[in-house]
Amino acid sequence: MNQNKICPSCGAEYYPHIEKCADCGAVLLTPDEYSKAQEERKLTEEKAVENAVKIMVGDLNWMSELRAVLLDSGIPCLLHSDAGCTKGCRSNTVQLVVSPEDSERAQEAIEEYLMDLEPDLRTAREMLGKGKCPACGSSIGPDARDCPDCGLPLIIVEE
Repeated sequence: MNQNKICPSCGAEYYPHIEKCADCGAVLLTPDEYSKAQEERKLTEEKAVENAVKIMVGDLNWMSELRAVLLDSGIPCLLHSDAGCTKGCRSNTVQLVVSPEDSERAQEAIEEYLMDLEPDLRTAREMLGKGKCPACGSSIGPDARDCPDCGLPLIIVEE
C-alpha cells in the first residue's frame, strides 16, 4: 500500500507520487522519514544554548520563522523575551539567540534564507563585492557609506 507523503516544513499531506510541497516547495517525506526528521528537530531544539549570543531582534512571527530556518539547518537556537505584563505594556519583540560557536553559521543560514526570499539581495551583494553601487552601477570605494552618484545608503547604521 502506498503511503501519503508529508511536508516537513508545513505538515501538508500529499499523494505518494507527489515529490514537492505546492505551498512551500519542500521535498516531501514518507511518514517514517517525517517522524525521524521531527525527532531530530526536537533534539536540536532541546540542546542547551549556553552563553547565548543575540543574532537578531524582531517581532515574534519573524523571529519564529528564522528560528525554524536555523533549526532546519541543525543549529540549536532559542527565542528569548523579557517577561512583561500581559496587558500589552511590552511589545512582542523577541531575541533570537544561539551559542557563540554557532553564531557565524547562524548568520550565514539566515543570510542564505533572505537571499532565497529576495534574489535581488544576492545581486546587490555581488555588485558591492565588485565595488559597484547596486542601484546605479557607479564605482564606490571600499569604505563608502553612500553612493557618491545616486546617494544610495550602502550600510545600515543602527543607533
